Amino acid sequence: MSNIFSIGLSGLQAAQIGIATAGENISNSSTAGYNVESAVYSEANGQATSSGYLGGGVNTATVQRAYSQYITTALNNAQSSNSSLTASYTLATSLANLVGSPTSGISSSITSFFTGMQNVSNSPSSSSVRQTALSDAQTLADQINAAGEQYDSLRQSVNTQLTNAVSQINTYSQQIAQLNTQIATASASGQSPNQLLDQRDLAVSNLSQLVGVQVVQNSSGYSVFLGNGQPLVVSGQNYNLTTQASDTNPSELTVAWQGLPGSTSSPQSLSSAALTGGTVGGLVSFMQNTLDPAESQLGAIATSFAAQVNGQNSLGLTLSGSAGGNLFNVGAPVVTGNRNNTGSATVAATLTNAVSPPTDNYTLSYSSTAGGTWTLTDSSTNTVVGTTTTQPSSTNPFTAAGLSITSTGTMANGDSYAIQPTAGALDSFSVATSDPSAIAAAAPVLVAGATGNAGTANITSSSVSAGYTVSSTTTTLTYTAATSGTGGTLSGFPPNSTVSVTVPGSSTPTTYTIDAAGDTPVSYDPSTGATFTITSSTAGETNNVSFTMSGTPSTGDTFTIGKNTSGTQDGRNALALANLTSGTSFTDSQTLTNAYSNYVNAIGNTAAQLKASSTSQTSLVTQLTSQQQSVQGVNLDEEAANLLKYQQLYQANSKVIQTAASLFQTLIGIFQ
Repeated sequence: MSNIFSIGLSGLQAAQIGIATAGENISNSSTAGYNVESAVYSEANGQATSSGYLGGGVNTATVQRAYSQYITTALNNAQSSNSSLTASYTLATSLANLVGSPTSGISSSITSFFTGMQNVSNSPSSSSVRQTALSDAQTLADQINAAGEQYDSLRQSVNTQLTNAVSQINTYSQQIAQLNTQIATASASGQSPNQLLDQRDLAVSNLSQLVGVQVVQNSSGYSVFLGNGQPLVVSGQNYNLTTQASDTNPSELTVAWQGLPGSTSSPQSLSSAALTGGTVGGLVSFMQNTLDPAESQLGAIATSFAAQVNGQNSLGLTLSGSAGGNLFNVGAPVVTGNRNNTGSATVAATLTNAVSPPTDNYTLSYSSTAGGTWTLTDSSTNTVVGTTTTQPSSTNPFTAAGLSITSTGTMANGDSYAIQPTAGALDSFSVATSDPSAIAAAAPVLVAGATGNAGTANITSSSVSAGYTVSSTTTTLTYTAATSGTGGTLSGFPPNSTVSVTVPGSSTPTTYTIDAAGDTPVSYDPSTGATFTITSSTAGETNNVSFTMSGTPSTGDTFTIGKNTSGTQDGRNALALANLTSGTSFTDSQTLTNAYSNYVNAIGNTAAQLKASSTSQTSLVTQLTSQQQSVQGVNLDEEAANLLKYQQLYQANSKVIQTAASLFQTLIGIFQ
C-alpha cells in the first residue's frame, strides 16, 4: 500500500515541478537572455518482490535549459559586427551631413573668391571691388574654420562614446567573472544554476555588442579574450580597459589594456586589430578610416588653395607698386612625440610642395642599430616611404613623401614621432591681410611692340614665375628676317642670360645662351609662334620672365620688355588668380573645386557603403535571432499545452493517491 502512495506522491511532485517550470517559462517569455527550461524525468529504481520488480515511481532528474553554443556564438559574432557597422555608419552619416553638398558651402565660397578676383582684374583700381573680394576671402576662411570645428566636435563625440563603451566593457567583464564564481559554487550540488547561466550568457552577448571577443568555455567557466588574445575574463578574475590620448593624435582617444582592477602599471595601447568588432571597433574604424583621412584630405585642399593663391599673388604688384604677399595663412604640419619616447629630440616638418601636399599621415621612428636609422612610415598603409642614416638637420633635412624633416637633440632607440601634414590646416586657416590694396592685381612686367613696327607680330601674355626679377633697364629686342626661306631671329636679350623657346604643341624647348654683349640671335618662326622664357643668374637682370609672340614681324621691328610702373589699371595678375579655379596643380591633376567635390562625394560613398553593409548585417542578426529563439526561446502555445498536460498529470496522480487511501480504509474496515 505504501508503494502505491510513494508512486503517486512522486508523480504528484513531478507534475508540480512541470507546472512550475511551464509557469517560469511563461512569466519570462519576454525576459532578455532567458532560455526556455524543461523538466527532465527518469524512472525511479524498482523493488524486488516474488512477483517481480515493482516500479518506484518517477524522479525529476533536473530542470534543463535549452541552449545551443553554436547558434549563440554565431549570433554574438553577428551582433558584434552589426554594432561595429552601425556605429561607423551613424558617424559617417553625421560627417556627410556636416560637409553638405559638393556644390555648396566651401565649394561655393571658393567659386565666389575666384569670381571676386575676376572682378578685380576688370576693375583693379576700384577699392569697393577689392574690398568685396577680400570679404569673399574671409567668408571662405570662416567656412573652412567651421569645417574644422565640426571635425573637432565629431571627434569629441567619438571620444565620449569610446569612454562610455570602455566603462560598460569593464562592467560586463566584472559581472562575467563574478558569475563564473557563483556558477562554480552553485554547481557543486550537482545541478545547473540555470538562472545564473542565463545571466552570464546575456552579459557575454552585451559585451560582444561593445567589442569583438572570443569566448572559451572550460571547467572554471567562461574565459573572454579580445581579438589579439588579450584577456578580459579568466575564471573569476576580470581585467580592465581604459582610454588614453592617442600616440599619433593627442586630440583622439585610444583604447588601452590596463590589467587587473587597481593596477598602477602603464596601460598597453591596443591596436585596431584587437578592436575589430562591436561599438568600440566601429568607433575606432570610423576615426582611422573615415574621420582622419577626410580631415587630412580637406586640410590638403585648404593648404593647396592657400599655396596657389599666395604663390600667384607674390608674382604681382599691389596698388602701391610693391610685390604681393600672402593673402592666406595656414598652419604647418603637426608633429607629436610618442609619450613613451626617452630621448630629447625635437622634430619639425615642412611641406616640400604645398601646392600638392600629401594627404596621408606619417610616423618617423628611430632605431640605433646599424649606426642609427630614421624611418618614415605611412600610417594609413603601414608602408615605409623613406629611410636615412644621417640625422636630419636644417642643412641636411630628411626629405620623403612631400615632407622635409629636421631634428635637433638626441633620439633614443625606439623613439617615434607622428607627423600630420595637413591636420591643423582647417583650424589655422585665415586671411592674412585686411588691406584691399594688398591684392596684387597688376603684373610686374610689360611687353610691347614699337608703334612704328611694319610687321604683323604681336607680343603678348607676359608672365613671371617664382624668384623673378625685372631689370630696371628696359630690354629692347630687334627682329631680323632670314635672307632666304622663312623665319628670322630676335636679338638684344639680356647679356649672359638663357633663353628657352617653346613652340606650340611641343614640351621640349630650344635653349640659347646669350653672350656677354647680348648679341646672340634667338630663332623665331612666324609660322608657329613661340613662347620665350628668360632666366639669368646675374643680380638685377631680368629673370624668370616669359612672353609669347605670334605673327610675322618685319626686319627692324622692335619689342620692349620692362618693369610695370603703373599698375593701377593693370589686372593681369588678378586674372591669373581667377584662372586658378581651372588650374590642375592639386594632387592627381585635379582642380581645387573638383578636389572638393570628390572629397564630399567620397564621404557620401563611404556612408552609403556602410549603410548597405549595416542593412545586410542586420538581416543576418534577425535570421540568427529567429534560429536561436526557435531553439532557446519560449513558445507560449507549447507552454499552454504543457500546463494542460501537467495539470492532467497532477490530477491523475492525485487519483492514484486517493485510490490508495480508499484501499487502505477498506483494509482497515475488514479488521474492525
